[in-house]
Amino acid sequence: MADHSEGDEKQFWQERASLLTPLAKSIPTDAGVDVSSLGIQVHGGMGFIEETGAARLYRDARIAPIYEGTNGIQAIDLIGRKLPQSGGAHVRGFIVELRQLAEDVRASNRDGFGSTAERLAAAIADLEATTEWVLAATGEGRMVEALSGATAYQRLFGLVLTGCYLAKGGLAEGGDGRDEGRIALARFAAENLISETATLKDRIIHGADSLAAARLALA
Repeated sequence: MADHSEGDEKQFWQERASLLTPLAKSIPTDAGVDVSSLGIQVHGGMGFIEETGAARLYRDARIAPIYEGTNGIQAIDLIGRKLPQSGGAHVRGFIVELRQLAEDVRASNRDGFGSTAERLAAAIADLEATTEWVLAATGEGRMVEALSGATAYQRLFGLVLTGCYLAKGGLAEGGDGRDEGRIALARFAAENLISETATLKDRIIHGADSLAAARLALA
């Protein structure tokens, strides 16, 4: 989109790509490690040896959060460089778009969504409050405090996007006979995964001091 736009529109899409890059890198690769680790667990003891191939899949997946910049570095980049774009205006506008998506789910009246709209709205509110806290902290020069929660913030943002994009898929009428499945997947994510955002919000906003104090245990 940036390549085919000019002026303010070009800047908009450049900033959108920049904002989403660390999230696109980190969230799927972390999930790949979790899934391949679960694959070993499913196989039991046989999963830990080479016969099943599960151990190889885990090793292959494990490099992804490291390659092309570790996910921890991606989180620092998200906090330090991507959120402050246009004085924070871009990420704020993006959150408005996500909130509208939750409202679209609420207004759809399509069977099967369950409490998806309510769960999405709550998670987006967590993202908004945490984003404002991070922007304030970085704007005031409290970088150590802000960066202490960088990885947790990246996960919070990623969970919200997971729920929102699955809901967007559920709203689409694909004409392929799989609409109900997409709605069911969106509902599962909303009702089983994204509630973690509340805990992550608390960790980001209130966890910096305890993280600094934990250094005493390593002395």
